[in-house]
Amino acid sequence: MPSDVSVVVPFHNREGYIDQAIQSVMAQTLAPLEIIIVNDGSQEASRSFLDRYAGICVVVDLPVTVGVASARNEGVRRARGRYIAFLDDDDIWLPEKLAAQRKYMNEHPECSVVHSGGWVFSADKPDTLHKCEWPRPLTLAQALTHEYWVVTPTMLMRSEVAQALGGFDPRFRGSEDHEFIIRCCAAGYRIEAIHQPLIRIRREGHNSLTRRRWWRFTTHARLWWKHRALYYQAYGARGSVSFLLSSLHLASMETRYLDGAVRFLCRIIKVKWKIKPGYHEPVRCEG
Repeated sequence: MPSDVSVVVPFHNREGYIDQAIQSVMAQTLAPLEIIIVNDGSQEASRSFLDRYAGICVVVDLPVTVGVASARNEGVRRARGRYIAFLDDDDIWLPEKLAAQRKYMNEHPECSVVHSGGWVFSADKPDTLHKCEWPRPLTLAQALTHEYWVVTPTMLMRSEVAQALGGFDPRFRGSEDHEFIIRCCAAGYRIEAIHQPLIRIRREGHNSLTRRRWWRFTTHARLWWKHRALYYQAYGARGSVSFLLSSLHLASMETRYLDGAVRFLCRIIKVKWKIKPGYHEPVRCEG
């Protein structure tokens, strides 16, 4: 297969992990066309760590921190490949990741984005498998919920799709991946999955998980507000209630007292995803 995949790696003060990330790209059985590291306004000490990659990667420096969405978009603008794959600066690809997905794209020309399962790992917990075993392709109705997660570093997409959608919404400093997937499905693009795990997703070295959950809730609320018309088209008024309630449940997990109160509220109202009569799904599901 041709080497026509551009790899985009946003980087921000993660010099402790970036070696493993880049080495996993270089160890791919299908070599990429290029590796683009977008330095998202890192501290000087962290930025100097990237000098070791000057001969093998394209290193792009952003003068200030703009967030992962804008950093990825800058990488997309500079990419020369027919396909684009994203890798976060602390995650690790398994060696056959690009080859398996590039082969899938060859065999499924109707597919716009292919993603995969992955192993979620941290130093103090056993590895857990992130599955994506729902029927192909992902529909907009599914993408609007929390039940179907497409993890950005597992994706390979056609470059014209990223360009047509304008990349990730830079106004989102969280849930930018979920928001992108919603727009992708709303535009009718097919997102399909390879069920086997092709990546290791790191869940350590982050800020407090509890604080991140509540911060994530605010991004979920913004995501709902932006796409509230789609929630109504697919599920009626109940769709908005279900999404916000399920977002609140995710945020309140392991929060003393509040978790129980939210669980009680969910038993009364219930999260229910019932498609509205007459709803037209933009993603073609045949084939």
